[in-house]
Amino acid sequence: MTGLELAEARLRARVESELARELGQRAATRPRLEDQQWVYQLVGRLVSEEQARGGLDLDRNALSELWRRVFGAVTPLGPLAEHLADPEVEEVRINGTGACFVVRGGRRLPVPVPFTDEQALVDLVHWYADGLGGGRLDRSSPTVTLILPDGSRLHAALSPPARPSAVTIRRHPAGRFRQLEDLVTAGFLPAALVPFLRAAVEGRLNILVAGGAGTGKTTLVRVLCRLIPAEQRVVTVEDHAELGLWRELADCISLEGREANTEGRGAIGIQRLVTEALRMSPDRIVVGEVRGAEALDLLDAMNTGHPGSLCTVHAESPRDTLPRLSRLALRSPQAPRPEAVLAEVASTIDLVLFVGFAAAEGSRRRRLLSASCVAGLEGGRPLMQELVAGSAAGWRRVGSPAAMPEPARSKLAAVADLATLLDGFDA
Repeated sequence: MTGLELAEARLRARVESELARELGQRAATRPRLEDQQWVYQLVGRLVSEEQARGGLDLDRNALSELWRRVFGAVTPLGPLAEHLADPEVEEVRINGTGACFVVRGGRRLPVPVPFTDEQALVDLVHWYADGLGGGRLDRSSPTVTLILPDGSRLHAALSPPARPSAVTIRRHPAGRFRQLEDLVTAGFLPAALVPFLRAAVEGRLNILVAGGAGTGKTTLVRVLCRLIPAEQRVVTVEDHAELGLWRELADCISLEGREANTEGRGAIGIQRLVTEALRMSPDRIVVGEVRGAEALDLLDAMNTGHPGSLCTVHAESPRDTLPRLSRLALRSPQAPRPEAVLAEVASTIDLVLFVGFAAAEGSRRRRLLSASCVAGLEGGRPLMQELVAGSAAGWRRVGSPAAMPEPARSKLAAVADLATLLDGFDA
């Protein structure tokens, strides 16, 4: 054994000893989900003590790697802990026992498979599910989605229907991007757009955030919602509670959907939750993702005393965003004629923020690709008036807030000077 290997074994033994002492007081066999932070700090403290006494001669990066390895060795996470402790990892994909990838900095990177048998993978999901008090994974319920304590989303699928069994963890740490300036630093937004977005939230524009899967829609909505004044009541509606705003906003209620049980009963859909939200006296409603007939209910809410509401929708391009929202609204049995729904969409949504991936230097970076206002109908289609266009090369201003339709323009003018809102861009 090398000196480093001996030091690592000594550290692991000390951590296991302290863990055994703690678990012995509880008559438990392994750490609980809520113990992760405590165990992580315990490992860090012992690593620091070992270094202080001269047992480790390592630089900062090597110490961090040692910390993560020991932590992974003493928790049910196993080697997976190293990736989940890395703030730069955006996603972890475990394809059974044959392959594992992490997405870091927009690049997909192969890493050693953390588990040698699929049962260990299932046990990991059970550990999370038990700790979170919800969700199950077995042959009668072969898929499950869980929101982890840090805001990340875990999806697991057994074989069959998945081949092989798979676990995907998409990182949504709520603390990573606290404000718009953090998104600017990450290259997601241009700094010159920040004053405009602040004014859009404060002025209570109805905002639609659109884009493909994993493009940062939830992150952007969460940051925008933090700009809502504290005296306003917010109700969020989601399939799975990823936004976590009820922990942060002074007057916020989170409503979460529920799947049917094994008997096909007990499901709670987003459309019902939007209706329930309206009964809670909200100033604004935030729908994590519009997927169906609830689109019509949300449009009605935006038009009946809840301006400044936000939602996300999947779309392939800025041009497809509003027609897709219209198609979803038409799934409601109460929907009027298609042309009436289109007209309501065009008169209700004020601002569309389209996010996606921009390829640069061999990686795909999440970023805002378009900020547009809705300027009525033209030829039976909603007319989009682009204000800012983005690409891998950067952003450019292509429109002016002063030329926006009157409803949106008046909302912005009440809280900001339209003539200077996008001054940071080259005209």
